[in-house]
Amino acid sequence: MMSKLRSSTVTLAFTFTLALALTLIPHQIAAAKEGKNPYGTGTIDPAAPNEVILTITKGSRKVEFAYPRLQKIKLSTITIYEPFLKKRQSFSVIPLKTLFAFVGISGKDRVTTTALNDYTFAESAENFISAGAYLAIKVNNQPIGYDQGGPIRLIFSDKSKWSKNLDAWNWSLVSISVK
Repeated sequence: MMSKLRSSTVTLAFTFTLALALTLIPHQIAAAKEGKNPYGTGTIDPAAPNEVILTITKGSRKVEFAYPRLQKIKLSTITIYEPFLKKRQSFSVIPLKTLFAFVGISGKDRVTTTALNDYTFAESAENFISAGAYLAIKVNNQPIGYDQGGPIRLIFSDKSKWSKNLDAWNWSLVSISVK
């Protein structure tokens, strides 16, 4: 008797889950077709004003940045072909070499960039610098939402040797480190 009851409960739970999924999927597809978020996710609240969004370390040296602190660093604007969206966009950026200087990252130091989802990309500091890596903090003069690969991310100019190396374009960056 208990076995039949469990089986019925499992069947009912599966049927409900399947019905719910079939109801939600068309709405998600419709939202994507409407172009609400080209990155395929829902809206996510931005970081709190004093929340640390980037940590840079080299050995025992460590510097933490909240969004307002990054905005105080001299910004440039570059317009690039955004390879994931396949369109041109303008970004407010900080050269990565400027950020490296905060903790003394240079030359052959092996730099690892890590995203919120634990995606990593590692290369020498000199290669990041020669590739012209930038930390983007705004797109089209607006903060970059978490749901759009922000609030900060690594990008490269159209002329960069890494402009087409999509592995290096680290989204939702949280740390830059040298061990």
